[in-house]
Amino acid sequence: MFRRILHTSLALSILCILLVGLGPAQAQGGADYYPPHILDRPLGIEPLPNGNVLITDAGGAFYTLTDDALLEVNREGEIIWQYVGDMRFPHSAERLDDGSTLVSDTANNRIFQLDAGGQILWSSDDWGDGSGTLNDGSHLHYPNDVELLEPGVLLVTDRNNDRVIEVTTGGVILWQYGVLDRPHNADRLANGNTIICNSEADLVIEVNRAGKVVWSFGETTALNWPRDADRLPDGHTLVTDTRNGRVLEVTPEGQVVWSFGGLGLPYEADRLANGNTLIADNNHKRVIEVNPAGEIVWSFHNFDESYPDELQNGDFEQDTDGDGLPDGWYPADMNAEGPATFLWDAGMVQHGQYSAGLAYEGEGRASWVQVVAVEPEQIYRFSGYLRSNLLQGVGVYQLWFLDEMGGPIGDPITVEPILQGTTEWQQAKTKAVAPAEARAVQIWCHITLDPAGQVWFDQVRWQTGAGVSLFMAGGLVLGVLLLGGLLFWLARRSK
Repeated sequence: MFRRILHTSLALSILCILLVGLGPAQAQGGADYYPPHILDRPLGIEPLPNGNVLITDAGGAFYTLTDDALLEVNREGEIIWQYVGDMRFPHSAERLDDGSTLVSDTANNRIFQLDAGGQILWSSDDWGDGSGTLNDGSHLHYPNDVELLEPGVLLVTDRNNDRVIEVTTGGVILWQYGVLDRPHNADRLANGNTIICNSEADLVIEVNRAGKVVWSFGETTALNWPRDADRLPDGHTLVTDTRNGRVLEVTPEGQVVWSFGGLGLPYEADRLANGNTLIADNNHKRVIEVNPAGEIVWSFHNFDESYPDELQNGDFEQDTDGDGLPDGWYPADMNAEGPATFLWDAGMVQHGQYSAGLAYEGEGRASWVQVVAVEPEQIYRFSGYLRSNLLQGVGVYQLWFLDEMGGPIGDPITVEPILQGTTEWQQAKTKAVAPAEARAVQIWCHITLDPAGQVWFDQVRWQTGAGVSLFMAGGLVLGVLLLGGLLFWLARRSK
């Protein structure tokens, strides 16, 4: 069960509030790691009438709630407009006819509209006399998509409230559908129905105004965490099958008639007027345009996918820039759903003066993460110490290999032991072979699913296994066999 929880939580992108105030030395967090023009997590995409693409960059190449921006990019790859404001993990942006932009500011639990100059015209925080409350007494909780239906009326996918709502810009709910499990990217269709990605149920559904499901896809063709579905003019549906790393076109009968795979957790896809498909290739940090033959005919990608050759600061002793964070490690708060505190802790150490700690309350996970370059098919040895004081959650190390563009390969490797309850320091270790397509590995130090627990990590090591690669190991075996044969032959001759 814990492995399933950990695997699921790695792909989630959920709300976190980064707190300070616990422990003897703590991570302050909040710093941006990349400038706004660097695209590091494309989620929402919208082709514009002028041929440009509006991209919602949720930021956080290393799963931190940082570096978000809205970018308008032309065909030459030039950024001609950008917005950087008080956003946290935004998921979608829609350009309106008057030049303003609707934004789902997901981790801030709000939606807002800003003008072309970047000034916020209104925000859902203004509802309920400034409390952000809708007329039913609820508050938006992780809204991941908003679209304008008509002047003054919006369709909002309110994910963590497990619903889709039609709501006025004043916060009055006109219609809602709430039989959902963490939905994404609802769209109003021309027939008045609403198409929704019911993500945790691995289904795409179409519901009418009475709340009846009149069409669905995913029962016979297995989907895994779908994030976007668009009804095409010919009645087909374009589905972004996120964890399966692909985009599908399906008929009303559910037959797959086109697909494009090899993607890194794609978030959204749009069919263009020329028949090509625009895709937000999330973990590959790019937006691509693919023709019907499956050829990439345009892309926007400006992230430098390079990493250190060795693990940095595995004993957590160094903080050369004085920011309260151990050098080389990122405070990954993007996938947390509650208050998380990142501790650079002198009060609990396995060896030396400091460890890296995590205190957490809520679902999801909080993590320290570092990415290290690897050689394909090389054997690696991992080890690290961890200690826990947990009520219900778990503390664990995980490893996830990445391809040349930073996309995860296969499933993460969970390193035993998985800690629960209160423990003393324990060593976790394993050996792993880098896949043939691997170029890097993510090293994760996790705390997950605990009401108010703490985990500490120390003395992390990542190195080549016994100093030999698979090729070298094979050569050594062959050498031993040849030497043995030679000695046997010499022994025979000496008789």
